[in-house]
Amino acid sequence: MGIYVKGLLGAFSGKVGNVIGSNWRSIDYLRSLPKPSSKPATAKQKAQRAKFALAIEFLSPMREILNIGFNDKSQTKMTAFNNATNDLLFKIEGEYPDFTIPYPKVRFSTGSLREAMGVIGETVEGNPSINWKNSGGILEGLPTDVVYVILYHPEKDDFFVQTAPRGAQECPIDLEEMGTGEFHVWVLVISEDGTKRSKTRYLETITV
Repeated sequence: MGIYVKGLLGAFSGKVGNVIGSNWRSIDYLRSLPKPSSKPATAKQKAQRAKFALAIEFLSPMREILNIGFNDKSQTKMTAFNNATNDLLFKIEGEYPDFTIPYPKVRFSTGSLREAMGVIGETVEGNPSINWKNSGGILEGLPTDVVYVILYHPEKDDFFVQTAPRGAQECPIDLEEMGTGEFHVWVLVISEDGTKRSKTRYLETITV
């Protein structure tokens, strides 16, 4: 693959013969078509492809959040979603073909924004919620920061996302939307303007 400078008629885009012209992140590329291989995939290749497919399948429903949570303007060669996929890829556990997602190691964000502190799951009179402490001040984060509570139901293979401002110190769980069962829970914080984010905190599992 080669990078080229635009000519008199502009950048070349599309396919001509075995050459493809394309643009990614304002960079113009020329690359040749991949040649089909007649060699059977090795055991290592099969395992890597299976891991990659599992990571993509698991993370795809959360693409919108990952595009914020893993956004890195200094990274010009990978998208935020690719960064997140790569982060999970090397954490997948098990032996081919029985790979599993290590839920406590999953991250939906990485950053320096102050996390929600003292996060706990509580159920009062049958109403579950995720609560946290907020002492205020710039170092503790702003009350307008948005706390994202991500819940995953392994049996349904489905995600549910609920939010609340940091200043509320509580995010009620909407059982009508989610149903009941055991959920893996993660908590992260994103600034109101979406430019800053915290690390992801795994909150064990809750049963509702």
